[in-house]
Amino acid sequence: MEPNYGKMISLNGTNYHKWRGKMKDLLLVKRLHLLVFTTEKPENKSDEDWAFEHEMVCGYIRQWVDDNVLNHIANDTHAKTLWDKLETLYASKSGNNKLFLLKQAMLRYKEGTSISDHLSGFQSCFDQLSSMGVKFEDEILGLWLLNTLPDSWENLRVTLTNSAPSGVVTMDFVKTTILNEEVRC
Repeated sequence: MEPNYGKMISLNGTNYHKWRGKMKDLLLVKRLHLLVFTTEKPENKSDEDWAFEHEMVCGYIRQWVDDNVLNHIANDTHAKTLWDKLETLYASKSGNNKLFLLKQAMLRYKEGTSISDHLSGFQSCFDQLSSMGVKFEDEILGLWLLNTLPDSWENLRVTLTNSAPSGVVTMDFVKTTILNEEVRC
């Protein structure tokens, strides 16, 4: 099965967690993942072959980064070192990165756009925060998601909060309902 490169995104410095998952999948599909995720050279590889494969993977990864990111990894020739450097630069658990993601999570749904895209952006922010150790209760996430909807969705918000099982508005409950609402309209 050939990967769908049209769906791959370029790392721009603000989308690291989404890019990382997609890049990891591409590396797996192309069977290039071992160079990034292992530290030991296989016994059946010569040092020259191993070094060449590392440079090949580094070149492959660099194809999927913007110039502002490329400047940080342009001279790396070891795949694991390059991967770890990107992790250090863009996935650090610093307060600044966490604040940036929280600011991203303050997004509002824009009428006429895809609710699926909105949900994806919302989920991405909280997935990244979760990977940094920041956790939110499911009910808070459900309510937060409801709060991103515009005033024209007020009837749905009221209906959801009043009909939630056991009075708990979960993230899955909200997602399912608003996706169904988009299909219905």
